Amino acid sequence: MKPAAVAAPLAGMFYNAPLTLSWPLLLLYYLVRSKTDGKYRSNLRERMGVSLPPRSSRTSRRIWIHALSVGETVSVTPLVKELKIRCPELEVVVSSATESGRRIAEDQLAPFAALFFTLPHDFPWAMKKVVERIRPDLFVLVETDIWPNLLASLRRSRIPALLLNGRISPGSFRKLVPWKAWIGGLYRAFDLIFAQSAEDRERYLAMGALPEKVVAAGNLKFDASGSLPTAEESAALRESAGIDPGRSVWIAGSTHEGEEDLLLRVHRSLLLEHPRLLLILAPRQPTRRSEVLALCESHDLSAVARSSGRTAHDGSVYLLDTMGELSRFYALADVAYIGGSMVPFGGHNPLEAIRHGKPALWGPHLFNFREIEKDLLEAGCACCVPHAAQLENTMRSCLADSAKRERMRTAAIEFMASHPGPGPKLARLILERMTRCGRPSGRGGVPEPRNTGE
Repeated sequence: MKPAAVAAPLAGMFYNAPLTLSWPLLLLYYLVRSKTDGKYRSNLRERMGVSLPPRSSRTSRRIWIHALSVGETVSVTPLVKELKIRCPELEVVVSSATESGRRIAEDQLAPFAALFFTLPHDFPWAMKKVVERIRPDLFVLVETDIWPNLLASLRRSRIPALLLNGRISPGSFRKLVPWKAWIGGLYRAFDLIFAQSAEDRERYLAMGALPEKVVAAGNLKFDASGSLPTAEESAALRESAGIDPGRSVWIAGSTHEGEEDLLLRVHRSLLLEHPRLLLILAPRQPTRRSEVLALCESHDLSAVARSSGRTAHDGSVYLLDTMGELSRFYALADVAYIGGSMVPFGGHNPLEAIRHGKPALWGPHLFNFREIEKDLLEAGCACCVPHAAQLENTMRSCLADSAKRERMRTAAIEFMASHPGPGPKLARLILERMTRCGRPSGRGGVPEPRNTGE
């Protein structure tokens, strides 16, 4: 028997045993958190597999889409809308793994989805029951959050599974290599993997995925860029935040612990030349509000949080601690910094700033978006700044040179116009896989695109 054939079942056993034994410990942890700070209170029972989605009668074809959290939900939203446009009778079920992800899903997809629920942890008995209750014709996983027992339950029920917008970062790839025998089996459980880029496709193949099942389809985040706000909408937002029309503004979106201190130091230095400069600071986790406000105070910077109802009129830092507003606030800035890039997190989606025509700056760790990063830098609408001193110098240059900002704005608009997202193509392939809407079909195979490398 081949070593890989032995390694996979053993890995599965070593996965399920501690997972099952962890159930009471996880329950205790969630109970404590729900009593102390209220976190997990709304979805504790669902997370533990105690409260499951209801059984429902089916009147048409059903697709189950799982999006881990906010980013994945935002990415897949245009695709869901495209699916419903092409096939109005299609029934869409959306699951999330986090409270914030579910809130965004319900907010953005309420008119298009029939059911929302929180996916439980990957307990084998819970996944078996969830699959039996949802009974989809197709399961679609967005980007990450691969659960072995969920995939096993889908396969036993002969339900095809697609991985959408798939990516493997260089760091994740290095960590996964020792588990290749088991992880490769998980990737082979997908009927088709739509990778974000050619580099991601190569990593899936190196991990054991089948070449004919992995397609470099493009990044859904191009579709998620969405439409720009009108001048009236931007003016109303500016007024609600108390930002004067002539005031210089830079924004730091989705920042992480360790970045805010660096950004505040840069901001304090820039204030010497631009006394009315405003920094809109949007931590990735709004729950870090108190921590970031205290950090502002330690830098002797006046800061107000949007959630407080106060405005930025007299402050130098405006803390954006609300959900779902970051994209709109990019429209008010002169320059944008992309968070998660000065620390080794991998960065966040730079296209949210680029679509507004804003010069985008980021640190050396934007490895979650390497292909997009390369294209944006070549287009001339963004800059990579390797350290705080370079960030300060580049910010100073952008603020002082309106012609430079205009050149980068034009380059950003042209870049977005020349890069349509893959959503319509993926919607067509998904519906082809499901054959005729509203009619049953067997498992069958996924239609294979002609070119699996592009």
